Amino acid sequence: MTERPLSFHDIPLVLTVEELMPILCIGRNTAFALVRSGQIKSIRAGKQIRILKHELLEYLTGGTGTNVSWTDTTAPLTMEDDSCRAAEGGIDHAAR
Repeated sequence: MTERPLSFHDIPLVLTVEELMPILCIGRNTAFALVRSGQIKSIRAGKQIRILKHELLEYLTGGTGTNVSWTDTTAPLTMEDDSCRAAEGGIDHAAR
């Protein structure tokens, strides 16, 4: 298994399935299943499978092609905000 890249810029433009495995921290069977199912688009050169860096990014971002924002900077959440919304009936009442 190859070393895991430390940044997005360290990932080569074209990957093999073996190079994909440490990036996603998955095994060989899972990597091939993702490619075979089309979840990660690939190209074939004879019997060899290659994944473009762009296609990996598409898979990781859910097809948006942009970086996913893990936090909403326009509305920071605090414990106080959550309890206020719950008191106002703004949070789904799944805990009933």
